[in-house]
Amino acid sequence: MTVRSLNVMFVGVLAMWSARTVAHHSIAGEFDGSNIVDVTGTVVELKLINPHTYILLDVENEAGEVERWTLNFGPASKLIRGMGWHAEILLPGDVVTAQGRRAREYPGMYLSHLVTDDGEVLLDALVE
Repeated sequence: MTVRSLNVMFVGVLAMWSARTVAHHSIAGEFDGSNIVDVTGTVVELKLINPHTYILLDVENEAGEVERWTLNFGPASKLIRGMGWHAEILLPGDVVTAQGRRAREYPGMYLSHLVTDDGEVLLDALVE
């Protein structure tokens, strides 16, 4: 192998690593770890996908208006294989209480705890 081919290979590996690093956002950048919030609302949709799962939740604010919150958390692969989640674990209309790190720029959080209206604990720790 020549020095030139080693340089080309190094640059290629560096480019792939850089693209992956830039593509994955920082949880601390998007969510405020010092601002832990609790909300109760009605499930609109569960998006059990990688790299992050989302729950869209309608939450009534202090003014009595409904806000659409985005609950962001761990990858579907971890939730499915490690925690028994499935596509029907939450259905539209289900009421849940959620706790997590408040999103800095929109109504939402990085979810750490999730409990159904009947007391079933679906999530009891931060999943990243």
